[in-house]
Amino acid sequence: MIRNEYALQEKINQLKEREKEMKCLYKVQGVIDEDLPVDEFLNTIIKHLWGGWQYPNITRVKITLEDKIYKESGWEETEWVQHADIIVDDEVLGKIEVYYTQFKELVTDSQFLPEEQKLLNTIATKIGNYIFRKRLKRTLEVLDAEKNQEEIVVENSASILHTESDVHWKWRYKFVNIIAEKMDMERFGAKALYIIGSVKNAKAGPASDIDLIVHVKGDTMLERELKAWFEGWSLCLSEMNLLKTGYKTDGLIDLHIVTDEDIKNNSSFATMIGAITDGAKLIKKN
Repeated sequence: MIRNEYALQEKINQLKEREKEMKCLYKVQGVIDEDLPVDEFLNTIIKHLWGGWQYPNITRVKITLEDKIYKESGWEETEWVQHADIIVDDEVLGKIEVYYTQFKELVTDSQFLPEEQKLLNTIATKIGNYIFRKRLKRTLEVLDAEKNQEEIVVENSASILHTESDVHWKWRYKFVNIIAEKMDMERFGAKALYIIGSVKNAKAGPASDIDLIVHVKGDTMLERELKAWFEGWSLCLSEMNLLKTGYKTDGLIDLHIVTDEDIKNNSSFATMIGAITDGAKLIKKN
């Protein structure tokens, strides 16, 4: 009977801890939904996490992002710490650390529960995604401002859309180079990135796709990751194009995957690689 009561109490305690962790994640999501500037976002985050840990009264949080540190005053760092990397667009730009300011008890070789490390990893991922979206939005705004400076202001917007095609291909081509710069070729098993079609030929209209060819090694799992990565860019650019032109599309990038076998057999879009007439233009090679 005593053993059963002890086991029941342990289960109740575990459920209470999971409840605290879920509430912590809800708070983090609430801060994300406020769409704050990055500095304000991180300063707010460090004030909302303590309740998710087993000993909230002695829990303190520190976030390091590039050359900036975010932490509340009035506490000292200790040896009792856990951390998770903050990754933005596949690059480690900082970390989030949770400290206990005094000793309570060890769980195996740490004061922290295994579930608390999982919680911290999840929060770090959410922070990285938030910063990525903010930076992408800022990039879009900068490019949009450049586009506005280049455009000739006329009363008839329809004439802009149909007669000034350079307005459309230029910003698309700029983004192809941004994507190429960000693309981790090794991660996706990619050998080369090419552009074809109306953007390459400087003839893109307001509803034109960005046609890209990626030469890959042929790993199915890596191809799925590659397509998902490009899908994110495609949807973002589609939204940008909608704001610029009023044209709604399901995505702006038309991605074509070719393998060594395609190139060997000169099949599919591989025929455009090295073609003399209207061939694919190399953007990046591994």
